[in-house]
Amino acid sequence: MRRFLIFFERLPIDVVSVKSGQNSPEVVTACRCVNVGLFVSGDLRRNVEVSLAVGQPEDLGVVTYPGRDLKRVSPDERSISFFLLKAMNVLRELPLGSKKRMDNGIVVQRTNATDLLQGWEPSRIYVSFLDPSIQPKQVDVRPQGLFLYELTSTALTDLIINIPGNLLPRPPHPERFILDINLYCDQL
Repeated sequence: MRRFLIFFERLPIDVVSVKSGQNSPEVVTACRCVNVGLFVSGDLRRNVEVSLAVGQPEDLGVVTYPGRDLKRVSPDERSISFFLLKAMNVLRELPLGSKKRMDNGIVVQRTNATDLLQGWEPSRIYVSFLDPSIQPKQVDVRPQGLFLYELTSTALTDLIINIPGNLLPRPPHPERFILDINLYCDQL
């Protein structure tokens, strides 16, 4: 399983914005990540999950779009943002340390970053590194693993120990990161 984890410090979404199609830049980016991660391939990618995390490392809200279980979500921004809004509403009611699968297959959970990373138990964690002064070396990228992209902070990256061999170049947008990884893995 290839998993993408995109970490947002905030993800402002509300009914009025979703209905009018006037989503915040963060929500637009989140929708593009889901679209590129799951739908840009000619069909729904069943071997990919796109997770959107928001909050602080000690209290993260995570919305996961699993390709193999996803139902009724279309590749357009309005559909993705509508289901993201529903998921965020479910998330607000969840106590810390709990998880819920929605009827359309989306998984919503509230956890801390350490438990989240350990719970996925990826074979490898790849990090799109934020510090431009450190140039990643050639990395042996495999199609399975967790691919992490943090928009502004390094809160999750700082929790991962021994990652220097798994640093990846950081494109300016997370959807480009997802596209590049999917295209590369499709060729393996």
